[in-house]
Amino acid sequence: MFQMSNHVEKTETRASLGFTLIELLTVIGIISILAALLLPTLAKAKQAAYKIQCMSNLRQIALVYHYYNQDNRSRLPTGDMLGKSNYRVLDDPLALPDFFSPYCPTNKVWMCPTGRRTLETNGVNYAWSRAQNLIGTNGSDGAFNKLSSTFVVWDNYCYALPSIYGVSETTGGPSVVTKALFFYPHGNNKKINWLYLDGHVENRAL
Repeated sequence: MFQMSNHVEKTETRASLGFTLIELLTVIGIISILAALLLPTLAKAKQAAYKIQCMSNLRQIALVYHYYNQDNRSRLPTGDMLGKSNYRVLDDPLALPDFFSPYCPTNKVWMCPTGRRTLETNGVNYAWSRAQNLIGTNGSDGAFNKLSSTFVVWDNYCYALPSIYGVSETTGGPSVVTKALFFYPHGNNKKINWLYLDGHVENRAL
């Protein structure tokens, strides 16, 4: 009698510590539902964080424009200094990031976290303006007199390849991809971030 009672107690103890198959399936189902509800929210939050990081990068670059301009008597790198190009690899001596490198403790500011992945090895996935009021030989006063309307850097949506290292373009470049291959790093709304000389960033369509 004593042995039977002991066996029953052990059986009941094991049952109370474990889960039935139905209970396990129920828990797995609940977890799956919660994951399905949370994942889209987490994805949106991650995308928003990347967008904020991109804007932070661009604002730091805007400060560098001002520092370089002050230290070089109201002159930015000219078109010839930039090799007549809007996009080059990070360490190209004709690239804008190379001229700005003394003011950038880390060159990570030239990388949008959601930029075109094929450009990651270039170390930069932003493009820069070659407007004459910025890079003309007469200086940059015209641009700095219109800070809020002069855009200087933007998400590289149109260049899949950089200019040839250290070689000047003949008419300006590099080649722009077809419109069907334009890359929009911040979603499917066909908008990109544009940096203006006063430091503000606009997320707008082309």
